[in-house]
Amino acid sequence: MSDACGAPAAWFIVTSHGWSASHWLAHNLSRHPRVACVHSSAALPGDRDEPYDVSELLARKDFATIFAMLAQFRAGYGARGVMRPADLYRPMEAQGDARLIGSVHTFRLRDLPGMVSDLSPPDRNLRIVNLIRHPVNLVNSGAGQFELTFRLDLNELQWITRRIVETGLETFERIAARHQLFPGDPEVLSFFGACVTLKGLAADFAARDALLGQGLAGYAGSLRQEDVTREPAVFRDLVHRLGDGAVGCPSAYLDLVFADSRRNVHNARRRPTDPSALFADWAPWQQEAFAFCLDTFGLRAPYEAEGYDLSMVPPGQSFA
Repeated sequence: MSDACGAPAAWFIVTSHGWSASHWLAHNLSRHPRVACVHSSAALPGDRDEPYDVSELLARKDFATIFAMLAQFRAGYGARGVMRPADLYRPMEAQGDARLIGSVHTFRLRDLPGMVSDLSPPDRNLRIVNLIRHPVNLVNSGAGQFELTFRLDLNELQWITRRIVETGLETFERIAARHQLFPGDPEVLSFFGACVTLKGLAADFAARDALLGQGLAGYAGSLRQEDVTREPAVFRDLVHRLGDGAVGCPSAYLDLVFADSRRNVHNARRRPTDPSALFADWAPWQQEAFAFCLDTFGLRAPYEAEGYDLSMVPPGQSFA
């Protein structure tokens, strides 16, 4: 789709881990009248209102619909490693007059080095931004989601349980023995599972370095979730980074965005939101599991380089 001057729409990719307010971002980008955005591995339209909340389906015991949704996401997991941005964005162009078209949390950063030739289309200014979140808060949210997900999604359960075993079965068993825990109990298994998903973040940092090493002009850096969701100036900067001026970001639109306080709540336990206070609120076994995974995957330095404080986390090798 071209505007009156013949310029084609600009494209963008926002990569992110789950549990990072990615749906909030996709939803609010989609509220811009000249932006079209999809979200998640299933590439669902970003303007959908909380499409991942299954509380009503559970209340009605509509498990058939829940399992159909899970199948849609699973199909997306396999497709996102081979799908190219043009495959997704050109059909979106044909459906409207958006000047900025893209996705949030549909492609992972670790997927992109394998498709470098598709990230610099000659007729589009494709920009890539990576959305990150403090790993303490990330794991806390993930653990809460897994407590529900593991009850419904056997594929996710076996995948994450296998990753726990491969990451450090003996270490996790030592932590469980020291604190007299059953590692298969839902709360324990879910927290261990959220910790080992940090391995994917290590792959994302490595992919970022690979893209920078290849001199990809479209990579526009990373932004912290905490800043994007709280500071209008940062949100405005994100829109500019993604579109390189393709669309404006007027005050009325920003007011609309920041009047939207909705977030997917992944962990219903009432706990502090400040990372240091949250880490202190965790049980000792949770602190040990997190520290072990943080350092096993070599994530302390990359996160600190992004401005995150991890001084409250003891050395992970203490628990290996």
